[in-house]
Amino acid sequence: MSASMSHWSGLLLGAALAFYLMGVVASVSVLLTRRTDRVFLIPAFTLGGFLVHCVGLIARGVEGGGVPVDNLRGVLFLLAWAAISIYLLAHFRFRMEVIGIVILPLVSGLMLISMLLPARVGQSSLPELSAGLEMAVRILHIVPAILGVSMLFLTFAVSLLYLVQERALKAHRPLRFFLKVPSLERCEKLGHQSLTWGFAMLTFVVVTGVVTATYGAHEDWQWVLREKWSLLAWLIFAVVVYDRIFTGGWRGRKAAYLSILGFCVMILRMIGV
Repeated sequence: MSASMSHWSGLLLGAALAFYLMGVVASVSVLLTRRTDRVFLIPAFTLGGFLVHCVGLIARGVEGGGVPVDNLRGVLFLLAWAAISIYLLAHFRFRMEVIGIVILPLVSGLMLISMLLPARVGQSSLPELSAGLEMAVRILHIVPAILGVSMLFLTFAVSLLYLVQERALKAHRPLRFFLKVPSLERCEKLGHQSLTWGFAMLTFVVVTGVVTATYGAHEDWQWVLREKWSLLAWLIFAVVVYDRIFTGGWRGRKAAYLSILGFCVMILRMIGV
């Protein structure tokens, strides 16, 4: 039964990756041919992959007897699903179709990395806690982290679009694109909102991580070294959030560069670097 379930969950998640890759191919095709009548294929493939992804995660949960967050592979599958959710929200709620061209390749790469990882890599335990309490602590720590980083996918995408738009305007060559590109003001606003929510989630994760470390044989400094990338990303985002609230000197391009840097650092942490 377990082997059968593992087989089906693997097939489903592989099928989800195939859908996402078809979305990437569709976006590249539209980008090169400028065929706007094919734009609908991008969210269509993505939505199909998202639904299959959901079923695959449910299958993994049934296989493991709970929320699949006990290893790095399961966490990355959940992160990819959450990031696609944010993309679909941006597409259908804010009509920002161009976001998919940035997020879809990132999610596809994340899914591919997840597929290549050994099944149990990254598993850790808290020896002083019971199995049930350990899972509760793990979920309390990991789920907000996934939600926070998924919001940062949107921050990264709009920051990148902001830089592209700004460079085009400074060169007096308005960006001609096959999809409507959001204005600088809208990019900055959406980037700030997504960063604020993502930063709040990451702050909660850092706090719960410190608390959780106290149960691991008092290895607080070892936890700091292990989470160096998370802490560095948190500090970068803290600078951007603090500046926007209190001084405002790092808006626009500087904030976009820092947001992109912080996102890259966080992804390094998520893939286990």
